[in-house]
Amino acid sequence: MSKKNTQVTTLALPVSSGESTSNMSDLLKKYIYHWPLFIVSIGLFLTGAYFYLKITSPIYPIFATLEFKAPTASSASLTVNQSTTEQQLDPIDKPVIVENEIEVMQSKKLVYEVVNQLQLWVSYTQKKGFTTVDLYKETPISFQFIHQNGMISPKGEKLMVTIKDRNSFICKDANQNETKGNFSQPIKSAFGTWELKPTANFDNFIGSTIIVRVQDPDLVSDGYQSGIKVALENKDAPFVNLTTSDQVPQRGKDILNSLMDLYLKFAIADKNKLSQRTLKFIEFRLDSLKIQLDSVEVLIENYKNGHNITDIAAQAQGYREINQDNLKALNEVEVQLGIISGLEKYLNSSNNSERLPAASALLTDASLSPLYDKLSNLQLERDQLIATMPAANPMVVSIDKQINTVRGEFKDKIQNIKAALLTQKKQLSSFTTNIQTTLKMVPGQDRQFASLQRIQVTKENIYKFLLEKHEQVALRYASSVSDSEVVDDAHAGKIKWPIPAIVYALSAIFALAFGAGLLYMRDSLNDLITSRKQIENEVNDIPILGELAYQDTDKQIVVTEGRSKFAVGEQFRVLRTNLFHLHDTNDSGRVTLFTSSVSGEGKSFVSSNLAITLAYASRKTIILEMDLRKPKISVNFGLSTEYAGISNYLNEELSDLEQLIRPSGIPGLDIISCGAILPNPSELLEKDKLDELIELLKKRYDDIIIDSPPIHLVTDALIIARVADTSLYVVRQDYTHKYELEFLNGINETSRLPKLTIVFNGVKAGGSGYGYGYGYGYYGYSNNYYNSYTDKRKGSVLGYLKEFGSRF
Repeated sequence: MSKKNTQVTTLALPVSSGESTSNMSDLLKKYIYHWPLFIVSIGLFLTGAYFYLKITSPIYPIFATLEFKAPTASSASLTVNQSTTEQQLDPIDKPVIVENEIEVMQSKKLVYEVVNQLQLWVSYTQKKGFTTVDLYKETPISFQFIHQNGMISPKGEKLMVTIKDRNSFICKDANQNETKGNFSQPIKSAFGTWELKPTANFDNFIGSTIIVRVQDPDLVSDGYQSGIKVALENKDAPFVNLTTSDQVPQRGKDILNSLMDLYLKFAIADKNKLSQRTLKFIEFRLDSLKIQLDSVEVLIENYKNGHNITDIAAQAQGYREINQDNLKALNEVEVQLGIISGLEKYLNSSNNSERLPAASALLTDASLSPLYDKLSNLQLERDQLIATMPAANPMVVSIDKQINTVRGEFKDKIQNIKAALLTQKKQLSSFTTNIQTTLKMVPGQDRQFASLQRIQVTKENIYKFLLEKHEQVALRYASSVSDSEVVDDAHAGKIKWPIPAIVYALSAIFALAFGAGLLYMRDSLNDLITSRKQIENEVNDIPILGELAYQDTDKQIVVTEGRSKFAVGEQFRVLRTNLFHLHDTNDSGRVTLFTSSVSGEGKSFVSSNLAITLAYASRKTIILEMDLRKPKISVNFGLSTEYAGISNYLNEELSDLEQLIRPSGIPGLDIISCGAILPNPSELLEKDKLDELIELLKKRYDDIIIDSPPIHLVTDALIIARVADTSLYVVRQDYTHKYELEFLNGINETSRLPKLTIVFNGVKAGGSGYGYGYGYGYYGYSNNYYNSYTDKRKGSVLGYLKEFGSRF
């Protein structure tokens, strides 16, 4: 059995794989078949697009350009060493950060100001047919609030104002409350007190109805803010593009022009405000620094007075020079004292022969030199006398007396000079000590004075810097101009939306998507088998023997000898060929069992027509009507149901086989009817009489076709399977439920039906997995074997839609 099943699969596969296409091709065929659905969808969507274009007001793009003249953050030549404080103190001259300015331009603050300036929170429209015309700047009336009561509803307030004459009007609110009023007179309502004033266009709208919508300015500004785009296209070029879109070009231009005007005014005001704050700060700091400078200068003055300082460096230099001179004078005094000490030693000696020290050249006193010279001469004269005469010689004695006299005068003179030198030395030493003490104090004084002077210089430099900046900022403030200017005023471009070509193209695309989505939804919600691919994906190792097209006819016999009236006749011939391979023999006595899941799947139709094709192939064939509960074979061939049959034979009411066999009217094809409907068909089928009957028929017929009951309802087919060689399980498109495939898998896994294969019946165009059967135009039929199915529509799209809806 397993070997035969392997052969079945091998033989059946070429039928499907040879004529199958890719998934995309299958999907395309499916969509092509449903072309009426897509045609209707396209027609509906194009009609909708047409009316959409008729009632939709066009939207125009609005453009404007602003240029920044001041250095921008990306192009300003700022050096690394430039002081940040200096930039902050000169706000007019600091670089413009374009990204920040863009945020300012599209800020809620400015847009809200534009909305209030142009009164965009109130709109005026007029109905003209199916369209609504915006009356911006053409409105005959103007709404003005006198007093507003709280917040306006988020949906806004709608007023239907009908102008009766030049003085009065009738107003209806959203609740159809009617109010009669006069122009320029206050009217009270739930959202406030207001009035309507006529405009210059008033005379053209007498008798007309104007729709006035009053909305919350906050919400309106939010809407316009989201629609305004400000962008820097090129960072190297300081040009900013402003864009928006509007159904009324003039309104869009007014919005951008007002926005740019407000921005320029805001920029000037902001710059002036910063300049004023800067000037005020600088003036405050100048006053504070002036007081601090005065305080520091007073401290310096007091310090100089307290330390008798005019110029520390000059005075210190003078003290150093005085000290040097004083030290020099002191040294000279020391030298003179040394000379005086040597002379004193000589003068204190009593020996006149002792020589006088050589010091005449070092003596600075003019009165001492003559005495020194006189004494030196007397000593020289005595030395000459002593050399020739004794010391007692009167001449020597006379010279000694003179020497003693001169020595006495010289000694007195020396003592006076010594006393004077000692006094001078004492004075010089005392003065030197004072000078040196003063010089030791100079570094400390210099440090303290430098500290005060440093504070003074720092304060003075800051004061000078702020004074200079004050003049610069004041000068620029007096002549301040905006950093930007309008290059292009707001102007409208070509219609942005709707563009007819795009609308029609999109509608066609949406129509196709809608049709495809509808098909997908139908298939998703459908729990019936719709394609061969579903069967192949769900069943395990059960080949599909063939596909049979759906026939929109009441006739059960669609196969005729020669060229069939129905194209499905050729498909039965293909099925016959596949059956030959399935049996793997052309010998007589082949038993083929037909069954299905439930009633109505075409089991009797398939078995009847396949038997006819076998008879036309000169194979002696017999059909056994073994659905003992609801027989249909006899009816299919137009035979009477009141005839003895299988049930009578199995119940042993008769034993002559010739009494059972009935001619079908087709040469080579006989039928054994069901016979009497008995209450115990299952028990009858289990009898050995069935085996005997089959054995007798095998000897007389080439093919025995058994039409059995649905296998999911009764067990008759499983009982009959013991006498069958092959089993053909009929699955009908859009009729058999998907869960029946699980039941079929269970039957196959238990091998309860021999050589189980599937016949896919009732395949409609667009539903078959492979389009099995194309190419029958060669036999004189339509190029599409689904012709019998499409005849139902007869070219009528309405007929197709009716059929399409029935398949949901």
